[in-house]
Amino acid sequence: MVTVVASWTGATASALRLALRLTQEELASRIGGMSPRGVGRWEKEPDMSPTMVSQRDLDYLLREATEDEKARFALLLQDLEKPTRPSGSVTMPQQERAEKLLIPLQPPRGTATKPTSETLTWLEQNLRNQYTADNLLGPRALMPLMTSYVDTIEQMQQNASGAVLDRLLRVGASYAEFTGWLHQDAGDLRGATTWATRALEWAQGGMDDRMTSFVMMRRAAAALTARHGPYAVRFAQAAQRFNSPETGRIRVIAAVTEAHGHAIAGDGGESDRALDTAAGLLEQYNEEILDGDPTADRYCELGLYTKIARAKCVLELGRAGDAVDAFTIVLDSLPRDYHRDRGQYLGSLARAHILAEQPELAAAAAQEAYSIAIATGSTRTLADLRRTMPSGLARWANIPEVEKFCAMLAAVEPEIGGI
Repeated sequence: MVTVVASWTGATASALRLALRLTQEELASRIGGMSPRGVGRWEKEPDMSPTMVSQRDLDYLLREATEDEKARFALLLQDLEKPTRPSGSVTMPQQERAEKLLIPLQPPRGTATKPTSETLTWLEQNLRNQYTADNLLGPRALMPLMTSYVDTIEQMQQNASGAVLDRLLRVGASYAEFTGWLHQDAGDLRGATTWATRALEWAQGGMDDRMTSFVMMRRAAAALTARHGPYAVRFAQAAQRFNSPETGRIRVIAAVTEAHGHAIAGDGGESDRALDTAAGLLEQYNEEILDGDPTADRYCELGLYTKIARAKCVLELGRAGDAVDAFTIVLDSLPRDYHRDRGQYLGSLARAHILAEQPELAAAAAQEAYSIAIATGSTRTLADLRRTMPSGLARWANIPEVEKFCAMLAAVEPEIGGI
């Protein structure tokens, strides 16, 4: 019976998960700094090597396993070596579910492809499946597949006209926009911009005001990430030009994006005005999700989304008391399963307490954010805490709560949150 692994791989770690009868989330919670997405990557990349921290935790889990669990693990390792399966791979239930969603449409190269109503309907429905697959597999697994879909749609466009061409341009814009999002999520901002430009061209060609508005709004959000406030404002305003029920929810998101852009630029009056606009649109459109709405399944409930945006704006503007109140409301409103987001917003609450000169409360919020970041493997939250807390709390370094938190933060390993 195997009780020792010389060097863990994605495949052997996945086999251990199956042997222990754990979900990805449960295994991630037992490994320091690991996230469910990180566990999912082990299963997608069976030859990869986990970090030393993860290897130690895997050793411990195997050592503490029952005899039945160790026996199952040994059988799974034998199964890995069977020639009927690619070397070093394990077929996982979630992978199998995702693979059923990834059925590419691949016409013969160099041949004309005449779209049918059935094909167009399939393409429209399939895009929703890709949103689900993204949650299961992550952006890098989907990018080549989405590129093949877009190439197929572009080939179909060459043999279409009239209403069929309009529909192909619209569905193509949706595919190109989602492909751009995958590139942005993977850190390829230049690729994301290229795909967004393609999506915008097709949306305008297909006279799809809703997708045109959505792409503009997403460009504004990307500008926020780059902290280019005026640029974000311009794209967000452009997204709000299309006044129709179909664009209602997009305009809510665009308005709060505009508000954040103004806040980054230091214009509190314009930020407040844009937030008031968002509140009015929210009251009118929040519950109305029309067929084909690109915000469906990709944004949290809009009431919560606007609360988060308002909190970010007042923090950006340095309004200490308002920021403390706003992030407290956000944390009270978060669904219980939003663990990673809770850690992120607790870190923001800690910054708000620093602005309000409340060091003990800042340290308490930051410590809770730290605990969640460790449990969920949130590299972003830990990076934010490292960047803002030591300098922000420096003048209160002798306060016991502050001293304890700063020592805890300094002790965390640099690779925590990675895989």
